[in-house]
Amino acid sequence: MTNTSTTATDTAPYLDRTTDRAQLIVDGTAFPVLGIELHNSSPSGANALARGLEVAQAVNANTILASVTWESVEPIQGTFDFSSVDVLVSEARKAGMRLVLLWFGAWKNGSSSYAPAWVKRDWERYPRCVLADGRLSDTLTPFGPTELDADAFHALVEYVEAIDSDQRTVLMIQIENEIGLLGASRDNSEWANAAFHAPIPLNLQDALAHRPGFEQGTSQSWSAVSGDPLGRDEAFMAWGYASLVERLASRARQVTALPLFVNAWLDSEIEMEVEGFAVGGGQVPGTYPSGGPLPRVADVWTTAAPSLDLLVPDLYFGDPDTILGAFAEVSRGLFIPEQRRDLSGIGTAFLAMGQYHAIGISPFGVDSAENSEISPLADAYRLLAAAHAARKGSAAGGGSVGFHLSDAIPSVTRKLGRTVLSLSRLAGIGVDPAGAHGYGMVVDLGGDHYLAVGRGFRIELHDRDSEWQVGLESVEELGSDGSRARWLNGDETAGGAAILHPPVQRTLSPFPIPMDYAHTGISQFSVYRLPRHDRAAEVVERPYHRYKANEGRT
Repeated sequence: MTNTSTTATDTAPYLDRTTDRAQLIVDGTAFPVLGIELHNSSPSGANALARGLEVAQAVNANTILASVTWESVEPIQGTFDFSSVDVLVSEARKAGMRLVLLWFGAWKNGSSSYAPAWVKRDWERYPRCVLADGRLSDTLTPFGPTELDADAFHALVEYVEAIDSDQRTVLMIQIENEIGLLGASRDNSEWANAAFHAPIPLNLQDALAHRPGFEQGTSQSWSAVSGDPLGRDEAFMAWGYASLVERLASRARQVTALPLFVNAWLDSEIEMEVEGFAVGGGQVPGTYPSGGPLPRVADVWTTAAPSLDLLVPDLYFGDPDTILGAFAEVSRGLFIPEQRRDLSGIGTAFLAMGQYHAIGISPFGVDSAENSEISPLADAYRLLAAAHAARKGSAAGGGSVGFHLSDAIPSVTRKLGRTVLSLSRLAGIGVDPAGAHGYGMVVDLGGDHYLAVGRGFRIELHDRDSEWQVGLESVEELGSDGSRARWLNGDETAGGAAILHPPVQRTLSPFPIPMDYAHTGISQFSVYRLPRHDRAAEVVERPYHRYKANEGRT
């Protein structure tokens, strides 16, 4: 991954890698991307784009992710049309939004449907991948004789710099979309076969030496690698795709410092198909796009495409903790350009932003969401913005934890400094826990002061040292502007025992004593510490006896 930097004369957004996790710096300060990705075709129509921007404002987003396509940019070979880019940038500015451009070029979701007609029709000059049974796919091979969309992408980046270098509406650029080959573990075209039987590049031999069957310092070919044929095929395809993406990224680096990333269609334990359209799943390369930037082939991608800044997941299924942790480790940073827009997706957003210090998150297709989905997302983005502001102003360096509680994971434990937080879904009077999602973030403000944001959880506090116990000193409910809404105690803190945040959607019980579950979703609390009982006698005995000895004196 590149270590993108900036100078005083270059105000382009960049990734700050001075901490454990990369942060996106915009206008001199860390910027959390609270985004929505528009449907694929929304940017191509004025009404659809207007609807997307309207929804982005309604959900408190600060960024939209929108496609720019090869077929629209280069309808005639060598002739470029950037009118769609002009509209995207100008409309985003009018709406007060930042923009992440998604380049749908030679590959999108494991196929090449966004290639221009002059490419689609010329299958001899622009050869396709061939499946294991000899069938010709519609996916362009990365091993062919042409540079495919390299000229168009370079022209796009140059144009963005020309029209946006003074305002910097565009924050990042994605190269291709869910790249890889569906239908086979590797390409069997004549171009691919030639590469498959050729020696593995020396720099890649070093990177892959830890893999079974790969030799170092030899003229070993891909075809000669023994042991794991599917893993070998996937690594081969990753090398092919990453090498071509590097040609796009390295040329882009000549004209821009904007962060560049590629996104991955994930493998999964189950395969899913909707009306004949594969939407995810499978653990065999080819049931998901073989060669895409998954953690298992990250060694290939980071070696073959060093000009990229991030490898990122499109997260709809699977264990979020495992997936987010793996991608954050690979890139020393995390961004989610596509995810679910429902409560499960909102929970993932809090986990990503709080636990993994993600650059940002972006539910997909929010421009078609109903009001029932818009309201929870608007609430979540309001809370995440408040948490980000608190983290920036924290005397403790912005340490935070994030969590997503569900039927599968009803409780978790997190640690902030010496304080241990036991987090569970809020249950009890007035709350129906069945199927509910709890999610949130806790920020260490320093000096035993904390900020909690989110919905549907209960926090009980402990000390890392079992000799000490932790009590709630005070709890304040805050508004989004940081003003105090209420002092909380009594029933609203379980008798001073816990921080309670009601869920965004709840079912009231018929219990005759009413409970107050109204809440802004933002709490600031302070803690104090006491020794446990078996140690307390040592501490309080002497003051007590001094008091008794002086009793009656004036």
